[in-house]
Amino acid sequence: MNELLHGLDWVLPLRSDTLTPLMHFFTLLGYEKFILFFLPLGYWAWNRSVFLRLLVLVAVTALLNAWLKDYWQDPRPDIALRMDHEVGDSFGLPSGHAQIAVVIWFWLAFELRRAWAWVVSGVVVAGIIFSRLYLGAHDVEDVIGGSLLGIATLLAFAQVRHWNWWAGAHGAWHQGLVLLVFLAAWLSWPGTAPSYVPLLAGLMAGVLLGFRQMRFSADVALWRRLLAATIGAVAFILLQKVLKQAGALWPLDPQLWQGLRGLAMGLFVAVAMPWTLVRLGLLAQEKAPEPETLAETIA
Repeated sequence: MNELLHGLDWVLPLRSDTLTPLMHFFTLLGYEKFILFFLPLGYWAWNRSVFLRLLVLVAVTALLNAWLKDYWQDPRPDIALRMDHEVGDSFGLPSGHAQIAVVIWFWLAFELRRAWAWVVSGVVVAGIIFSRLYLGAHDVEDVIGGSLLGIATLLAFAQVRHWNWWAGAHGAWHQGLVLLVFLAAWLSWPGTAPSYVPLLAGLMAGVLLGFRQMRFSADVALWRRLLAATIGAVAFILLQKVLKQAGALWPLDPQLWQGLRGLAMGLFVAVAMPWTLVRLGLLAQEKAPEPETLAETIA
């Protein structure tokens, strides 16, 4: 059993010049760079309520994953087997790729409620999970643990949505509760919290604040959505370059800077870019009455 959970000898014969690029592609879908790029595009060009819910899910499950990694400190497979060198010196259990992949793609399938969406999501999730084994970044125990925690996150969120106090809470209370969870995790962290913890907290704060202030709809012609996504993508890339330069110029505490960077990104996603796209006529100003509370939208 130990060999089954921790050994990767069975993976080596499967490696080939044809399959390796595909596995690198799948594993890219689970990294922070893709996720922080994908979520804003969905927020602008698809459905902001759906992607707000997805942002909350991803942030909470990523926080849980990082905390458990540092708590258990389970080593990754031997570095001699590794074909993915982006993981640094982080620990293996649970696999963040597996956990977040389950959350993102299965939640989107649930939101779409289409058979084809479940099939596509299943293929993507399976591809991401297998890529972590193929590239030697995780063992079987890691990906099983991450997958189960991803499923648990989805089930817990589905349950919370039906709590009356959650649905009736004012948006400010809801935002405060989410940030309190991040603060509690940061204060109880087994060691030094990674930089993306304050980054996610700042991002959440900016998006949750902006969601209530800037109302818009992507219920427009497809070409407008595609153009809005393209403009937003280019602007988001430029924002990252500006923030990178600003971080090099301002000698702030790294954790503080990551929190401010996340806040800037959140306000950009939920306020600045939607306002710009509405003024350009690519998105529609929201006219229909919205839920009275942020929690009702998330629920």
